[in-house]
Amino acid sequence: MNLYEISIRPHTQMIARAAIVAMILIGVALFAGRASAQVTAEKVTLRAAITVVEPVVLLGDLAEGAGDKAAIKLFLAPAPGTTGTVQADRVADAIRRQGIAEVDTRGITEVVVSRAGRRIAREEITQAIANELVHRGHARDASQLEIRLDSAIGGFVVESTAGGGVRVMSIQSDPRARRFAAKVTVDGSTTAARGIEITGYAEEVAAVPTLSRPVQRGETISPADVIVERLPVSMISDDAIVSVEAVAGMAARRALHPGQALRNGDVMAPILVRRNDVVAIVFERPGLMLSVRGRAVSNGARGDVIAVTNLQSNRILQAEITGPGTVTVRGATAKLAAAN
Repeated sequence: MNLYEISIRPHTQMIARAAIVAMILIGVALFAGRASAQVTAEKVTLRAAITVVEPVVLLGDLAEGAGDKAAIKLFLAPAPGTTGTVQADRVADAIRRQGIAEVDTRGITEVVVSRAGRRIAREEITQAIANELVHRGHARDASQLEIRLDSAIGGFVVESTAGGGVRVMSIQSDPRARRFAAKVTVDGSTTAARGIEITGYAEEVAAVPTLSRPVQRGETISPADVIVERLPVSMISDDAIVSVEAVAGMAARRALHPGQALRNGDVMAPILVRRNDVVAIVFERPGLMLSVRGRAVSNGARGDVIAVTNLQSNRILQAEITGPGTVTVRGATAKLAAAN
């Protein structure tokens, strides 16, 4: 038995509007059986626009006052989330075939028929794919997977009555190319029962500190220079720095660029004393503290022990850098120096 089809044109938000051409007639015979040969005195009033949930449109959806004929099926509804139109005189003719004598069209030239739908967003799809890849052992944690759907994929629409979650029916992945191809469905949906094809990229990522600006060699990295980004695991080495605290306050051992994963060898403690700097040599021992001028023999950061020359005695001492331009001699060396 032939049916008249609904022609649907795509809309920017997937809510399509179409012309429904000659969609009644034989469709009426399919759903309602033979038309009543006896015309009753019933009267109905046509509606200008309706929204349906089920895949078929009932007489009671289209007209007010249908009474016990309201449940008669007249034609197929548009796809979920789409809209179509049908000429009012064709609707009226289909209603009369059901034994209703008078149809008040109220001057309407066409009837707008919309089908309610549930939009499945990209985020629901990517989460389902991430969970499936973890289940199949392609990643350790779904939160560490970056899923990017191909640009042509903008989600899809199923019946509004399909309340199930997105489920991956099948998936093929290529870890080297970081590509995947999957079929997903929604439990309770007829339109998605055979699966919706989804393609895109899947890559394992990790959150690591990076720089927000270029930093030159020897320059101190401030907390404001450090941001946390999710980078592909393939770009992160085994000796990568994983905490912001291990970067902020350190100095660049070489020129560093923003957006790159930092390694332990990329940073060092900032240089507080440089060779030939004039420094304050502090001698400390219990009950005694002296300070004299000295000159650094080498560079050093806080905590480093370097050689310094006492400018008063010209002796070379080993001292710990305790601050910018300050070194400290402790214990027996401090006692001997103080005696001299």
